[in-house]
This record gives sequence, C-alpha cells and structure tokens, in this order.
Amino acid sequence: MYRIVQSLNNNAALVKNEQGEQSVVMGMGVAFQKKKGDLVNAQKIEKVFSLKSSESKDHFFMLLKDVPLDFITVTYQVIDQLSHQYDYPIQDYIYVTLTTHIYCAYKAVLDQTYQESKLPSMLQEYPIEHQMATDALVIFRQKLLQDFPEDEVGRIALHFINAKGEKAEEQVLKVETLQLVLSLVEKELAANGILRTKENSKFYDRLMVHLTYFIRYSDKEHSGTSSLDQMAATMQLAYPKAYELGSRIHDMIATELGISPNEGEKMYIVLHVQRLV
Repeated sequence: MYRIVQSLNNNAALVKNEQGEQSVVMGMGVAFQKKKGDLVNAQKIEKVFSLKSSESKDHFFMLLKDVPLDFITVTYQVIDQLSHQYDYPIQDYIYVTLTTHIYCAYKAVLDQTYQESKLPSMLQEYPIEHQMATDALVIFRQKLLQDFPEDEVGRIALHFINAKGEKAEEQVLKVETLQLVLSLVEKELAANGILRTKENSKFYDRLMVHLTYFIRYSDKEHSGTSSLDQMAATMQLAYPKAYELGSRIHDMIATELGISPNEGEKMYIVLHVQRLV
C-alpha cells in the first residue's frame, strides 16, 4: 500500500509504503487528482522505482529539473539491475552523471551533433564494465532511442569504472575537510573565469556532486593502465583547456587528501569541466 508524498505528474508520484520507504510509482493516471496522503490505486501502478537512500532522492529531484522522467527512471533501473546482476559496487553519484550523459547523448543524436569519443576498447582491461555497458546500451536502445551509437559502450563503461565503490565500509572524511577542499576547487574555477550562474548551474552542481563523492570515498592507492593513458592522451588533444584545468583540480585534491593520482578520476573531472568551459 502506497501513499502519495508528492505528485510528479498525472502518471507518476513520489510515494511511501507502510514502512516509510520511499519510491516512485508510474502508471497511466496513477496520480491524477491525488494529493499528499492519498492512497494510490494499486491497479494503476505499472512500475515501482525504489529510492534507497536520502541521497538517491535528492539526486532524483535534482535531475527532474532538467531531465525527462522516463530518462531518469530507465537509467536508475539500468544501474540497479546491472550493479546487482554483476555484484558491482557503485557510488551514488553515477545516478546523476550517467542519467545526464544519456540524456545529452540522446539530444545530440536527434540534433545530429553527436561526436564519436574515439575511446580505445576497454574489453581486455575492464571486461566486466565493458559487458555491463553493452547490456546497458541494449536497454537504452529498447526503451529510449534505437539510434544510440555503438560508441556509447565505451562512454557508459567509463561511468561505471569511475563510480566503482568498495564492498567494505569506505573511508569518510570529516565535513570540515570536504568543505575546505571544495572551497579550494571553487576558487580555482573562479580564477579561470568560471562562476556558478543560472545558465551553468546544472553542470556546475553536477561537478560538485561528483567531486564530493571523489573526496569522500577516495582510495589511497591507484594504478594506471595503458587504456587510461590512451584515453588521457585523446582527451588532452580534444579538450586542451578543460584537460589543463581538470588536471589541476584533480592534482590539487590529491595533494590535499594525500592520495596518489587517479587517471580515470582525472578524466571524469575533465569531462565535467568541459561542459563548463
């Protein structure tokens, strides 16, 4: 039994069950003329999408401002399904970054502005992530856009690689340290003429979401790979300004936290910065 917490539109609503657990339910007319506290007609529910944590809920509503609901729910379901199927631990920020990426790729394909990433194949060095990305692309083609290019396999795999978590309890830094490092990042961006504005707020905020998770759940040791080295070289040529600034931000964070460089994380930061510059 579900009760309405907030109607999202006539066909979707944020609800909670008798245990107080929150979900998003979808179905034709499921929230029509419903108000907070009303019971949901179970016969109208076609999909139930669980929000497992307060962070998942916050991310969901942040995305909802800019991304259509079907892209959010499909991407969340893909992440949940594949992380469970492959027993693959993830950090929560992938819900924001992968959803945003898929929607941007969708628009680029429709606008005929899609550009190949030219990323090298990750099959040999990251076989699990490559297979997860291949499975994900099948679902995205079935449910969102049949014309998603094969190039998306490499891009989706990179999202999983960079958002991989730890099965054991991860190290969490004190709030003061987190705020200090993010403040340094904001100053570095400002020094390069990048301030948070109404126009760039969604990209700025998603960079900060990503950096928050990188800072909080950073590993102490990282090893480079030839594939990551090739990707870095490709990005340096394609996005020289973003690569320079993203590298400085990454190196500054690594120095502040006392961790070794993470080439994969650096590239992810570069991609976020590219959207801002």
